[in-house]
Amino acid sequence: MVEIPKGLPPLGGMSVTTFLQDYWQQQPLIIRQAFPDFETPLSPEELAGLSCEEEVNSRIIIEKGGDHSWQAIHGPMTEEIFASMPETHWTLVVNDLEKTIPELAWITDQFRFIPEWYLDDLMSSYAAPEGTVGPHFDLYDVFILQGSGQRRWQISTQPVAEDNIIPDVAIRLQKDFTAEIEWILEPGDMMYLPAGVSHYGVSIGESMSYSIGFKATSHEALVSDFIAYITRELPISKTYHLPNEGLATHPAQITAAAIAEIRTIFKNYLDPQHPQLARWFGSFVSDSKTDFVLECEQPVDSFEQLLALQKKFAVPLLRHPASRFAFTAAGQPQAVMLFVDGQELNVSKTFVYQLCDQRTIDLMKLSRLMNENERDLLLDLYNAGKLYFANE
Repeated sequence: MVEIPKGLPPLGGMSVTTFLQDYWQQQPLIIRQAFPDFETPLSPEELAGLSCEEEVNSRIIIEKGGDHSWQAIHGPMTEEIFASMPETHWTLVVNDLEKTIPELAWITDQFRFIPEWYLDDLMSSYAAPEGTVGPHFDLYDVFILQGSGQRRWQISTQPVAEDNIIPDVAIRLQKDFTAEIEWILEPGDMMYLPAGVSHYGVSIGESMSYSIGFKATSHEALVSDFIAYITRELPISKTYHLPNEGLATHPAQITAAAIAEIRTIFKNYLDPQHPQLARWFGSFVSDSKTDFVLECEQPVDSFEQLLALQKKFAVPLLRHPASRFAFTAAGQPQAVMLFVDGQELNVSKTFVYQLCDQRTIDLMKLSRLMNENERDLLLDLYNAGKLYFANE
């Protein structure tokens, strides 16, 4: 496994500023040797083994040789399923790798020039010769890193009409696809695709790739979740009152005044300056919304015990990739709202910077910055499995 030099994003020498201004959510980009001398950290056999585990999100797409074209098989997989696979034209996909194998978070950590809370997951795919998931587009931004072998990618930036989507198929496959760009990716090469850009990858021989995907949250999901958040504790006494001007001579008539009253109510809650907006958003984006269960193998009762464990293991304390950490200013010079997996916590800026700026946590340095409440919080995070020692 080869990691790129610390502090340098995998953009082939391009600055983050240039990437964000000219490419991010705008146009595709190919980056040759974004990860120089990259060696895939997982073998096809290891990926297949992971897909057989109950808690792992996996699927197989068989273009040809299955029960029908574009057959989808959802995990957990079995040895019998793999034994039945044709020699060509199929692909295994496994999601949330950084949560299942925290050691792989070094890959997603190279992309922290995009806010960490915007990251969705690390996905890997193994493709048999000619394996593909077909021409399609995704509703999220993605970096696709070639892990082993070669894969030919054809790209189209043209909008896709709804009647060009093949119905009753697990993924949004296109009936007609015309490529504008063609790239062949070698190990270490990477391409960036904005949401909505169609792409068609076909494996040249066997190959593996890694996808670093970012969230695609619909406006519908944002608005509905915010409404649920701000109304969760409204008293039942808050009711709609018919204004005098809402009375009408026609019994079934809804007057303009009646609608105006509704508009006033909605403005009170859906105001962009709503005092709860930042608190809701922090909870929303830090909620991983996955069923991944974190566990602590050796719970502790005191900070001294935590320091003793670190001395025993001789490894650093890390934030677990399956937990989402985010924070925002709380309107006070030194205070912030910290959000961990949807839970809101009030801490100091010095504490949150040491906790969140890097995945590795310097316990000794943090101990000099924490107050008693923050020490208790750190213990709670560790005992909940959200912080862990690398050898656990």
